[in-house]
Amino acid sequence: MASPYMASPDVTERLRQQPIFNAWPPVLLDALLASTHLEDWEDGAILFVEQSAAADFFWLESGVVELVSSNAEGKEKIVEIMQAGDLFAEGVAFMGGRYPVTARCSGPVRVLRIPFAPVMATLDAHPQLMRRILAQLSMRLHFLVKELRQRSVQSADARVAAYLLELGKTAETGEGWVSLPAKKAAIAARIGITPETLSRVLRRLREARIIAITGRDLHILDFAALQSWACA
Repeated sequence: MASPYMASPDVTERLRQQPIFNAWPPVLLDALLASTHLEDWEDGAILFVEQSAAADFFWLESGVVELVSSNAEGKEKIVEIMQAGDLFAEGVAFMGGRYPVTARCSGPVRVLRIPFAPVMATLDAHPQLMRRILAQLSMRLHFLVKELRQRSVQSADARVAAYLLELGKTAETGEGWVSLPAKKAAIAARIGITPETLSRVLRRLREARIIAITGRDLHILDFAALQSWACA
């Protein structure tokens, strides 16, 4: 399942796009990557369980991972849908303790498992690097809080449009094309609406000729109109 990771320029550069690694000098990042492992997981596999002791965080090379939280009655809520290129569970590295959610694979997944110990050892030895990382993470947190406040007052139409625009920024399927990274129920839970509402909004967008839909693939036909929906 796991294999030693051999750093490649492409993957190293993609990792460097993450706030936590953006400030790392190449020699330190290469040394860290030598302690990581690539892992392949099947659909439904669990990377870690909510409240289990945390020792690693993860970078998603390919596939989709759902971060799920359960309430006292055992009802699940999808907190986030991680896609290729995303880093997750890194916050636990600084807080210590246990994972706050469960990470479940949605389809085949390949992840890079990054142990906490060498990360913290490197940061302890390089205080300036720690300060630069905290600055990057603070900016990211400010952006996320602002996004959360905006989303809390958005209509269902605006939430769906904003989500599609967000997908479009990282799409690798060609200009104007996006692929839904998970089932409609998971996406609806992620943006705080019901699956039925998501289907109705997508249908209205299609009828307005703003998007075209083929299975999970969506073609954004009119970016300006979609942006207007996102601001409504």
